[in-house]
Amino acid sequence: MDRPQRLFSIGIFLCFINDAVAFSQSKPKHLSHDVRDSCRFTSSLFHSSTPLYYRDERDTTEEHLAESLSSSESRTQDEHLSSDGVSMPLIRAIWFNQASILLFATSVVTGLSFLSGNSIDLHSLHWNGSPGFHSFLDLDLTSLRLVEGFLATLPLISLGSLVEQSDKRDASNVNFSTTNMVISLFGRRRSPEDPTATTTSQVMMLSALVALSTGISEEIVFRGYIPTAIDSLSHSIPFALAGQAALFAFAHISPKSTPGENCVVGGLQFFNGIWYGLVYLATGGDLLPCMIAHMLYDMHILCETWSVVNHQMDYTQEAYRKQLDEGEEEAILRIQQQAGPSLNTQTLSFARRFFYAFDYEHKGSLSLSDVQRAVSYAFLKNKKNPKPETVEEVFERVLETRSHHDLAPIGRLSLSEFLQVLVTLKSPRSVA
Repeated sequence: MDRPQRLFSIGIFLCFINDAVAFSQSKPKHLSHDVRDSCRFTSSLFHSSTPLYYRDERDTTEEHLAESLSSSESRTQDEHLSSDGVSMPLIRAIWFNQASILLFATSVVTGLSFLSGNSIDLHSLHWNGSPGFHSFLDLDLTSLRLVEGFLATLPLISLGSLVEQSDKRDASNVNFSTTNMVISLFGRRRSPEDPTATTTSQVMMLSALVALSTGISEEIVFRGYIPTAIDSLSHSIPFALAGQAALFAFAHISPKSTPGENCVVGGLQFFNGIWYGLVYLATGGDLLPCMIAHMLYDMHILCETWSVVNHQMDYTQEAYRKQLDEGEEEAILRIQQQAGPSLNTQTLSFARRFFYAFDYEHKGSLSLSDVQRAVSYAFLKNKKNPKPETVEEVFERVLETRSHHDLAPIGRLSLSEFLQVLVTLKSPRSVA
């Protein structure tokens, strides 16, 4: 290998290191009021000192948590479910991060090629193994390239949907972090009760701009520079394809996440990296369809998550306002007496919201999958968490002991039964 190629390859891997550090430091660190309130319920019921997946820097002490709990009684329900709207500082941080990644990578490539005395033409870089290719900088949008990018998005959305629908603990935790991030970015949806909140058109526009920045930056670096460098070292297109996907996956995992969560994220991003690389090769060395697919996929994730979460928040707010029937109130009173001070009036209020937040089918009751997700969130930062089979065992036990007066459908838990599951799982003997 000659000196320019060697310098180019070293420079690309330096760029990757910079990208990985930038990605790991770019995750939002705060939550909406709703998410924080659900976590306050968790902290009160399970005595967890670190209930947040992304800890708000303002919630750093138990004294502050207690103060927040006591002051929440003076809020109206509308205030409780409102949020701060669009977070432009976070969005600008994403734009700056992506621009920095692309600028740094391109600067390293061009700078090292200049120092080598043999300039590298960015227009000539490619790794598809044939003389016919599109320049990385060729962004001429044609109908064919647009269709190719659109079709390439569909498998990504299908795989992402499988992760979203999973009730497995690690997948659920990844979904929680995505939800928290999206709500942190865009806040609540505008309504007659909250006329200053975010509109759907705002979210679509900002999502498109965020997705445009990530699509261009990450595709040029991970499907452009990096596989070209790997190909120049290995002279193997399959190795370049697998290598860029592995580095793409590695750049998206976080040391703050559990190994299981990183496995889910890494596996998903590895598939995405392989797929984007195959799209590049299948289109004859064209990066634009990859950018389009990446942009549409990210935009879909942001917009769909925001819409679904707000729809669930609206349902939670409406269901919470409804009066409980007499039998349910009596059952809850018995559970309060059993649980003691940990299930006081404030905690019960949060528990009701928590219950409805996981009622995805809006039936006023929870299925086993709903309960598994709720328990995953409730015990998110506990040192010992109940195993999924333990949750299922307690779920079935509660169903077996229910009376004929219970109103929940067969195979689903009412609010009082869900509280009974949580109180049972709180026992050290139940947590494995």
